[in-house]
Amino acid sequence: MTFNGGTSSGGTPTESPDGDQTAGTPPAGDWATGLVDRFVDGVDAVRRATTRPVLTLARGLVYGVVVVACVIAALVLAGVGLFRLLDLVLPGESWSAHLVLGATCCALGGFLWSRRGN
Repeated sequence: MTFNGGTSSGGTPTESPDGDQTAGTPPAGDWATGLVDRFVDGVDAVRRATTRPVLTLARGLVYGVVVVACVIAALVLAGVGLFRLLDLVLPGESWSAHLVLGATCCALGGFLWSRRGN
């Protein structure tokens, strides 16, 4: 790297007369680079304060909706599978499976109704 009076062309790091290299700081006379760096730092700070929390919230909402949809689909498929299993196991037509599942749902509803708050 060459030293030409404290400034270098192209925005590259400069080298001091005693050989010390300053990697991240612009030369003393390059006020435009310093101003642009401060502007970029300000934009990054605003982005960290606003955009990232919004993106995190949006991701959480999307993943939550996907999980809820998967749980609902799993519950529906489990209910259908339980009905078909009862239809195979219990004697008679499908009315016996309807009777067992209906009685189970009524018993569960009665239990939950008795546990409700006033």
